[in-house]
Amino acid sequence: MNPSRRQLLTGRIAKPAPEFRPPWTVEARLAALCTRCGDCARACGEGIIDMSGGLPRIRFGGRECTFCGDCASACTVGVFADVTERPWPVTVELGADCLLHAGIACRVCTDACDTAALRFDLRVRPVGAITINAEACTGCAACLPSCPTASLTLHDARMTETAA
Repeated sequence: MNPSRRQLLTGRIAKPAPEFRPPWTVEARLAALCTRCGDCARACGEGIIDMSGGLPRIRFGGRECTFCGDCASACTVGVFADVTERPWPVTVELGADCLLHAGIACRVCTDACDTAALRFDLRVRPVGAITINAEACTGCAACLPSCPTASLTLHDARMTETAA
């Protein structure tokens, strides 16, 4: 990473974007078994699996993962775990730029969340607040493009565990 002079002086050095691997995979299993054939990427109906870095990674780009399992079905070398299990420990997090923190009513992200992991709580005054149910969140990224301030981000618990 090469920070700009402005980033260095203001202390706002951008962190590299996290690498999200396909659902039902783990880094060690990918490194050991993946042949980099790209079958999983070709099978992805949403077009979010990218093979440009060698190992498959998720690039949402305004799209979401539907957890259809086509990527896992296309893999012939056993990189993917059982698709009936939870796909990954990825959940959404709400940043400080949320319009509600500025007193502006907004709940667009809750409308985009099919699992109701994002809820609008009117008990918080003056305009309410968004609460996140991490157990209900699948990390599908459907809410990300809906946020007008881009204050929603995805968090992978495995990245925190390896960084600690």
